[in-house]
Amino acid sequence: MFAFFPPKSPYKAYTGIKNPKNARFAMPLKISAGGEKDLIEVNGQDILLYDNLRPGTYKYDVFLNKIEKGKVYLKIFDFNTNRILSAAEVKKKSQIDVFNSTNELKEFNLDDDFIVEEGDWGDYYGSKVEVWFKPEDDTKPERRILSKNYVIQGS
Repeated sequence: MFAFFPPKSPYKAYTGIKNPKNARFAMPLKISAGGEKDLIEVNGQDILLYDNLRPGTYKYDVFLNKIEKGKVYLKIFDFNTNRILSAAEVKKKSQIDVFNSTNELKEFNLDDDFIVEEGDWGDYYGSKVEVWFKPEDDTKPERRILSKNYVIQGS
């Protein structure tokens, strides 16, 4: 039956998306088959998103200074609709333990990868990638610490 009437996706198609706000977008960096990452100079707090060999699969590095003990994780949004993408998967798979008591910039790496389901291979669209921080002290609220626009594709 599904061969003739495939189920409809709950997500809108991502083809032909425009950039009405003329925002700037970065492209994810590449990771080689050997696991080597592109080199890039980082001068301040930043997030670097990496394509992880399969379309829609990503890793990231975050550069932070002076941050208490806790975890960072990502939230990724469709840039034009502000709809959160693969919320549960991304939050669960993008967590990194962090702590840096100094003002020196420190790099934190995600060992695993995470998947953005929305969209198709080769169907690129704008996204807003936010880095959120959850303090180890549960009495303190979670907070967004970084945001950067990237062009991504779904799996």
